[in-house]
Amino acid sequence: MPRTIPAAEHLDTIASRFAAGFPEGPATWRTVGREAEYPIVREDGTAVELAALWPLLAELSAERGLPLLPKREGRLVVALEGQRFTYFSEVGRGTIEVLTGPHDDLWQIADDHELAVEILLDALSVQGWTLLGYGTQPLSPPTPALMTHKSRYGVLLQVLGDPWLWFTLTASDQIHASVRRHEVAPLASICNLLAPVTVALCANSPIYAGSKSGFCCARESHMGQIHARDHRHGMPAGPFQDIREMIGHLARQPFIMERRQQGGVWSYQPGALSFGTWLEHHGADPEATGRQPVYDAFEFHEHYIWNSARPRSNHGTIELRAACQQPWTERGLASDGHRRADHMAASALGVAMICAGADLATLLQRRLGDTAWHQMRHWHQQVIVLGLDAPEPVPGLLGDVLDRCEAGLAARGRGEERLLRPLRHRLSTRQSPAQRALDHFDSGGIDALIDGLAIR
Repeated sequence: MPRTIPAAEHLDTIASRFAAGFPEGPATWRTVGREAEYPIVREDGTAVELAALWPLLAELSAERGLPLLPKREGRLVVALEGQRFTYFSEVGRGTIEVLTGPHDDLWQIADDHELAVEILLDALSVQGWTLLGYGTQPLSPPTPALMTHKSRYGVLLQVLGDPWLWFTLTASDQIHASVRRHEVAPLASICNLLAPVTVALCANSPIYAGSKSGFCCARESHMGQIHARDHRHGMPAGPFQDIREMIGHLARQPFIMERRQQGGVWSYQPGALSFGTWLEHHGADPEATGRQPVYDAFEFHEHYIWNSARPRSNHGTIELRAACQQPWTERGLASDGHRRADHMAASALGVAMICAGADLATLLQRRLGDTAWHQMRHWHQQVIVLGLDAPEPVPGLLGDVLDRCEAGLAARGRGEERLLRPLRHRLSTRQSPAQRALDHFDSGGIDALIDGLAIR
């Protein structure tokens, strides 16, 4: 009989393997990658059926000399993969994700991203559909009918209930930056602590289901309802001292879904009270009962924990998740003649937080002291509702954070700090994208909102 392996020993092994995804040694040049989701709507503002776009996107990309290969789950096309960008379908059937990178800098990300969006706009013009620089579907409500037909999503709905359906609407703007092994815990912790900064400056989802939600960032509000007591989404309960402590925290989270194999076919089933509980019962030899190997099961478990900053071992990066999708352009901002200075703002902020992580940690300790997590958590709840109208924990904190972020990007020597200019403008006017979206809606309802946020 196989030796029964204690759960704690499994967690040590998981932590070692997780850490191995991040290279050792001093910090070097940070590569970056972007995952940007966009809602697509019909003329009346309702969500489209994304599957209808795949053949046209493949055709138009091929005409540009950029062939895309379809990726399938069963018969369902879930992505078109290319060398410079990938189009991907997520939970919402009317939302498309554009993947770019990894690249050496944000300008290269912007070049590939804008090319992908240009082709996407050509395809949408054929259909008469509109792409929005917005953080959620504006009119279609969250229903199972809007959920992409992937079998695991049905299990997630079964286990998590209605809060899971918010993923059918959401459109976030996520950025990755590479990190070294010794940086994982401290940088993930400081970036999670700074989540309210991202929400304050980048909230852009105040209206959904055709009405005002009462939040500047309805994304963070509604998705934060998922296992809220466990801090499964958004800010975690506190910082992590090292990777092992972080793995232990993740293992205490409910194990909401596991993959099982029978007759050579994988299926998805509700999991256990926690991943640690699953380890205690099935960790000795899970393959013998058709279960995933332990580390594969952990990766699957960890994928469905959505903290604002989460280390991604399979990429060697930290992923920043708190930003809504941004407006493509912002009137009144000349920047340097490039629209990219607007739609790249959230990406630039995320990379800057990682580059300036040590300085930002010192700043927050100096300005907020030992109660930093308590104060920032309270502020997080306020900015979700009020955006930039929420009072800062201490006066001038947002400006101080942007100073460090600009310095962090400037140190890379590629002028990426220019991409933060829209955030300075938002801070000086105390108007986030959410507040401008509300202005559009107040002036003419959904039609005005869509017109104001359409990417043209």
